[in-house]
Formats: sequence, structure tokens, C-alpha cells
Amino acid sequence: MSPREAEKIRSVTLLGASGSGKTSLAEALLFAAGATHRLGSVDEGSSHLDQDPEEIKRRISLSSKLQSLDWDGHRLYLADTPGFPDFLGEAVAPLALLDAAVIVVDATVGVDVATRELFEQALALKKPLLFFINKMDKERADFDRALASIRELSRHAHPMALPLGQGESFRGVLDLIDGRVFTYEKGQAVEGPVPEAEKERFQQNQKLLIEEIAETDEALFERLAGGEILKKADVLPRLIQDIEDEEILPVLVGSSKPPQGIRLLLDTLTHLILAPDRLPPKEGKNPSGEFESRNPHLAESVSAQVFKIVSDPGVGDIFFLKIISGTLRHGADLLNPRSGSTERMGHLFNFRGKERLEVNEASLGEVVGVAKLKSTRLGDTLTDPGRPIAYDPPVFPEPTISVVLHPKTRQDQEKLGMALGKLTTHDPTFHFHVDPETSETVVSGLGEVHLEVVHERLRSRYGVEVTLGKPQVPYRETVTRKVKVQGKYKKQSGGHGQYGDVWLEVEPLPLGGGFEFVDAIKGGVIPSKYIPAVEEGVKAAMLKGTLAGYPVVDLKVTLCDGTFHSVDSSDLAFQIAGSMALKKGEEEAKPILLEPILHVEVSTPPEFVGAITNDLTARRGKIVGMRQEKERHVVEGEAPMSELFKYSTDLRSLTHGAGHHRMEFIRYEPLPPQHYAKVEKRV
Repeated sequence: MSPREAEKIRSVTLLGASGSGKTSLAEALLFAAGATHRLGSVDEGSSHLDQDPEEIKRRISLSSKLQSLDWDGHRLYLADTPGFPDFLGEAVAPLALLDAAVIVVDATVGVDVATRELFEQALALKKPLLFFINKMDKERADFDRALASIRELSRHAHPMALPLGQGESFRGVLDLIDGRVFTYEKGQAVEGPVPEAEKERFQQNQKLLIEEIAETDEALFERLAGGEILKKADVLPRLIQDIEDEEILPVLVGSSKPPQGIRLLLDTLTHLILAPDRLPPKEGKNPSGEFESRNPHLAESVSAQVFKIVSDPGVGDIFFLKIISGTLRHGADLLNPRSGSTERMGHLFNFRGKERLEVNEASLGEVVGVAKLKSTRLGDTLTDPGRPIAYDPPVFPEPTISVVLHPKTRQDQEKLGMALGKLTTHDPTFHFHVDPETSETVVSGLGEVHLEVVHERLRSRYGVEVTLGKPQVPYRETVTRKVKVQGKYKKQSGGHGQYGDVWLEVEPLPLGGGFEFVDAIKGGVIPSKYIPAVEEGVKAAMLKGTLAGYPVVDLKVTLCDGTFHSVDSSDLAFQIAGSMALKKGEEEAKPILLEPILHVEVSTPPEFVGAITNDLTARRGKIVGMRQEKERHVVEGEAPMSELFKYSTDLRSLTHGAGHHRMEFIRYEPLPPQHYAKVEKRV
């Protein structure tokens, strides 16, 4: 396709709850456009899109898939995204970068919590939106109920198509704009006129749609009020602008298998969505940090943004770029402002079904894959070195659950870091770190299934065998009363011996007070050169408390007395003596365990507030605040870390997927003695 035809480019993200049939719909779109020669099936494991073994086994999409197809002289780029909550991070970047979104709604379910969340995200990004009521052929399909649930999201939602029947009687789709009926007969989509029996229904609903369009245009409204009968040519330009302005959210209808209403959806996407060269300029920053923008013109300097990275066994990592301005050509050298490096654009290609098609250039609005970029990561901008600009990367959800990985062998341990690094490159919602206190490898994700998939990919892709475990809670120890103790180290083994003798006062500091060491030696009973060794010994002993082996905190230690030997005393002897005294002091000063307390903030629809507060209270937590943000309530609480393992999973169950949360450490508090038995002692 010539870069002069940018007005013929469209890019769309498919969104929807898990099970709504997004991938099946994408398969139907590819098949209807002739991009594939058979209709792939998720249930039968023959999908052109879900080819990962874990996707086939679980029958859900785990990552977004990018496809291209041609329809009626237009090029359409399509991103099929996961709907399962653990993998919704995969929808963030395509939604942020592509030009429009189709929200797929299951006709048997209607709008559920996940669909509402996706709608709000798309709305916040000001994306033109269409709804597609899918699965009209299924038992219990109900178009009116599904439409009513969509209208609860927005009063701007209006049907542009009606189903002919539903459930077992579903036989086609009625187009309210062009007055066409689409049916599917003998494996082919058939277009025909409105049947006589449907004409009254068609006229009534078309009149309502035209009135809605005319209400957003004063001239059209006056013509309609004057009794004029408006036709398609009169309202179409206004309808296109209304969709762009979100004044009208079209609702289409159909099924993926058999593919009903698919041609009408393709027509709508290619003819009613604004071309990329009519979109507003995109703002970024130049190297000086000043705001600049790039107009969506072919004549502009080239700029593109990475919104997806996939690993291909044949070519390595493939980086998907959305062209924001200008034209990208094979062999071009583009600057990555974040890394400061220049990247050579090697072979460019599109995906079509399971094929990879090479292209020489890609223009404004297009989506293209390129391999072998060296210093680029997800969200980065690639730009003309002579006129650089950097766009803000998409904002991804933060992980909500963590587990520990235990490599099975030394070889697995050696390969683990590299494998985890690769996984984080492709998935920004997956994090890992090595706990400095326990040396455990802690991995974090958006849910249990997310981490299960990571576990399987470590084995299947990188040959790393690990087991999953619960992260250790970083308890602390402290003392509750003041004591005075002696630590005396004396060793004689021929020749010079070892001698160090100290008296320490050990007492608690307020919670969060840290550590304080006081030198109160008088008269030189311990030479000053040995004082630092005593403090070093005390600090070493504090790393592992006597109660359960956890670090000792909030402690004041005063070195108040002692003796030395002119020949046998040494730094080592006084270090050991200081350590001995501290251990003895902790034992005598009534030690207690401290547990980490987290601040928990939960955003939820109002109907789940009671369940959330009761659940936090049951976790030994307390509610410290509550506020309202638009239609959601935010519950603020505090709870022990030990009670919040897998909280994201439990919250999802409590709120049917509608609740979101974030947690952060705030302080340590004494652990109630009745819970000491649950604390695993550190060896």
C-alpha cells in the first residue's frame, strides 16, 4: 500500500471480558477479509491467533496478537487482547496507541464488571468506541438485555444494527444505516434487501438513529424539525464526527461462528472511523524537556512508538511499532531518546494469519514489526535523529501478588536471572527481585494464573525448573525492658591469647527508633581503639535475634564498663565480647516479635464496600478512611503483611473482579503473642 494512502489506514483494539469471544471474532474478521483461508477455532485448538501451548491448554488468550487485513481498499490493523484479569496489562499498550476500540459483549451475559473496567479505560484515553454484541446464536442470547446493559455504561450508545432472531433462531443482521440485511448461507455471507416483515422495525429504529445524529448538528436538526426526511448522505459525515467525539457509540451485533454481522463490522471500522491523518497532533518532549507535538502528516519527520514485543524462535524479539508521523523505511536509522542509541530498521513486516509479510516501508497510522533492535524496550519512541521527540510510555498496572522461586538445581539457578530478564522485557506487569535479607528470588504479577503461566514458561521456553513458594514475612525483634549484661571472651591456647570484657546496657527505643550506640567508658577501662570493635560485634549480633532469628531493631546499647588485657586483648576479642553481651541482653530484656504493617487502598463499586471492610477486619486489619471517587468508593485500611498473601485473588472473588488495590509498607507493630507459633524460625 502506498504511503500516499494514509487516509485508508485504520487500527483497532478488540477489548472484552474473558469468554466474550474476542479471539473468535478476530478469526471471523480475518476469514471474512480473505486474510485466512479457514475459520480458526479457539475451542478446537486451531486458532490462527492463540498458538501458545498454554493458550491452547487453558483456552484463553494470554497476550495481545497483532494482525493486518485488507477490506474495501482499506488496511485494517487489529489487536486481539486478553480478557482474563491477570493478563489485562496486555491490553494497555495497544489501547493507548491504536486509533479506536471495539468492546465485545457476550449476548448471554451483557456488560459485566470486566467490560465496565475496559470501557472506563478506553473512555479515559478518549478512544472512539464501538460495541459488538457477540454470540447471538447461543442459547439465552438476549439482544435487548445486552443493549440495556451497554446503555447503563453510556447514554450515547445506539444500535446501528439489529439481529434477525436470537439463539437458535438467529439468522442474520439488519443494517440501520444502509438498509441491508446480511445472512450467512452455505458458508458465504449474503447481502440482500430488508424483508417485508422487517420494514416497519427497520424504519422505526433508523428514524431513532437519525434523530440522535441530528441532535448533535444544528443544521441537521433544523432540517429534521422542518419535516425533511434525512438520508444516509446527509448524516454520514456528522456520524463519523460523532463517533470520533464519543457523542455516538455505535452498537453492532452478530456472532463469530457462524460469522454473522462480520461484514457490517468491517464496513463500519473502515468507513466510519476517522483516518489517522485526521487525528489531533500527538504531544511529546524534545531533548531539552520542552513539550512538542507531531502532526499526523506524511510530510512530518518520522516518529513511532513500541507497544508490543514478542519472541519469535526464527528471528528473536519482534518489536511492534505504531507509526505516529511520517514514513518509516527499511534501512533507516532512528534515534531512541531514552537510551540515546541509534537503531537500524531492518526487515519490516506485517502479520496476516500465521504468515509474516515483508514490507519496504510503513506510513502514518500503520503498524509494523521489526526485529533485532538492540537498546529498545516496550513504550520507547523511535524518531528522526535530526528532529527527536519522545512520547510518554503507556502506564501499566502494578503487580498485586508475589511468590518465591526456588530453583531445583545449581544449573537452574544460573539460568534463572537471564530467563526472568527476558520475561520482564515482554511483560511489564511482571517484576522480579532478589530479597537482600533472605536472598530469595521474589516474582510478582497480576494474579495467581499470571504467575502459573510464568512458571510454565520458565520451564518450556528456557529450560529452568523451579518450585513456587510463599515469600517470607520480614519479621523483626526488639526488647521491652532495660537490662545490664556482661560479655566476656577469654581464650588461652599457648602464646598470645584472646581477651575482651564488656558491660552493656541494653534498652528499647520507640518503634521505628532504629539503633543507637553510646560510648560511656570512663577512665580508659577499655582503650578507645577497641570501642569500634565492640559496636561492630553488637551490630553483627543484631542481624539474628535470639527469639526467632530475625534482625533486632529499635535498640539503644550503651557500653558502660569492661576490662582489657595489655597483651591478649584485640579487636577480634572485643568484637566477640560485644556480640556475646548483646545476645545475652536480648534474652534477658523480654524480647518480642514485630510484624510489618501495610497500608491497603481498595477501589471498588459501592455495593462491595461492606464485604471489603469485613474481610480486612478478619485479617486483623483496621479501616482508617473512606472516600468517593466518581462512581467508585475507596477503602483505606491497615493490615499485617502475613494476612495479605494472595489478597488480590481473594479481592477479585469478593468483588467479582471489580475491586483494585495497592499496598505499601508503613511501619512495624508488635505481633500478638498468640500468633508466635505461626512464625517460622530462621535458622
